[in-house]
Amino acid sequence: MRAARFRASAVLACAGAVLAFHGPASVDGQVITEFTIPTASCAPAQIVAGPDGNLWFTEENASRIGRLTTSGVFTEFPTPTAVSNPVGITVGPDGNLWFTESNPNATQIGRITPEGVVTEFPILPAGLPVSIAPGADGNLWFTLQNTDRIGRITTSGVMTQFAVTTSSIPGDIAAGPDGNLWFTETGFSRIGRITPAGVVTEFPLFGGATPKGVAAGPDGNIWFTEQGTNQIGRMDTSGTVTGEFPVPTAAAFLEDITAGPDGNLWFTEHNPAVNGIGRITIAGVVTEFPISEVRGPLGITAGPDGALWFTETNPVIGTNHIGRITTGALPTCVADAHTLCLGNGEFAVRASFQESSGAPSAPANAVRLTDDSGYLWFFDPANIEMIVKVLNGCAINGRDWVFAGGLTNVGVLLEVTDVRTGAVRTYTNDRGHAFQPIQDSSAFSCP
Repeated sequence: MRAARFRASAVLACAGAVLAFHGPASVDGQVITEFTIPTASCAPAQIVAGPDGNLWFTEENASRIGRLTTSGVFTEFPTPTAVSNPVGITVGPDGNLWFTESNPNATQIGRITPEGVVTEFPILPAGLPVSIAPGADGNLWFTLQNTDRIGRITTSGVMTQFAVTTSSIPGDIAAGPDGNLWFTETGFSRIGRITPAGVVTEFPLFGGATPKGVAAGPDGNIWFTEQGTNQIGRMDTSGTVTGEFPVPTAAAFLEDITAGPDGNLWFTEHNPAVNGIGRITIAGVVTEFPISEVRGPLGITAGPDGALWFTETNPVIGTNHIGRITTGALPTCVADAHTLCLGNGEFAVRASFQESSGAPSAPANAVRLTDDSGYLWFFDPANIEMIVKVLNGCAINGRDWVFAGGLTNVGVLLEVTDVRTGAVRTYTNDRGHAFQPIQDSSAFSCP
C-alpha cells in the first residue's frame, strides 16, 4: 500500500465560491441547473452522493476528486499520484469515498475521507480499474477492463481478483437486490453476476446490445443501458431479460443509469448531438429532457436533496460542469448500513463514536426497528449501544421530537437531519461519561 495525505489546506482555489454556470431552466416541469468546476477541461466522470450530504465526483483529466455542496460550492482534492486518471467513485461501508485510478502506468484503488485524506492501494496483478461499488459483504468491488477480471478490496486494502470470460471487457458494476454484484460486459453484450464468494455467471443479451451502465431498480430488477441498440434493458435476478425499451431519440449514446427518489430510473445521453437526461418508469415509459448547451452528460446519481446530479464531459470541447435536474419529488432519506431513516423517510439518523483518546471516530451501524425507531451498535451487532426514535409531535406543540438512550460511555456524536429542510440537530456524549438520555421535544419545526 502506498499512502499520502491531502487535507483541506491542500485543495485548489475557488473552494469557497459558488460557481453556477447558468440559472435554472425548466424542461417539461423539471428544472436543470449547471455548475462550473473551477478546473477547466477536468473531464468529470462519475458522481455519487457522499455520507456527508455532499456530491463527490472524479476528474479524469485533472487527477482530482471533487466535492460539491447542494448549494454549489466546490472543493477539489489532488490525488497523491500526479497522473492517476480517476474514473469510478462510490461510498464505502466505512463512511469513506472509494475510487478507481485508471492510468495504465499506475492502476490503483483510491480512498478519500470526507475531510479529504487520500490513500492509494496499488492493484496487483495490475489491471485497468473502471467502476467500483460496495458489496453486501462489507467490501468494495471493481471491474478490471483490460484483464477481464472483477476485483474485491477490503476496507483495509486487501485485494482479490476473479476472472470472467476473456475479451468480455467488464464495465459498470452495481450492488444488486439479491446480495450479489452485477456488471456489464461490452465485449460480448452480456450482463454478469458475481457472488460475494467470487462465483461468476454471465447472461447474454441480444442484437449487439453493448451494455454500459447498470443499477438496481426500485422494483427488485437489474436495469441497464444498451448503447448499441439505443435501449434501456431490464433483467430479473435469475438472469432473464424481462424488457427492452427503446429510447425515442436515435443514437443517444446511452451511458450511466441510477435509481431516482421518485421511484423511476434516470440515465444519461452522452452524444453531444443529443445531449440529454432520460427517465424511465418501471413500466418502461421513457421521457427525455434535453440540455440547452452541448455538454455530454456522463455519470448520474441521486442526490441528498431529492434531485438527480450528473457530470458533463463533452468529448469534443472538454466541458467541466456538474448538472442537477429536479424530479418533482420531495427528498427522502436513503438508508444504508450507517443511516436510520425514520418518520416516513423524513429524518436521517447517523452517529459516530470514539473509543479512546486519540482514536479515530468510526461510524455507528444502524438497524431499523419501526418507522419511528431504531438502534445503533458500535463493536458487535449483538451489543446494542443506543436506541433512537423520532416522534411526530406536531399536533401537540408543532414540533418533531427526538428521544434517545445510550448504554455506553464512549464518545458519541449523534446527528439527526430533516432531509426535506436540511435542518440538523446534533447531540454529543463525552468519552468516559455515561450516556445521558435525550428528550428533545422541540427538535424540528413541523411543516
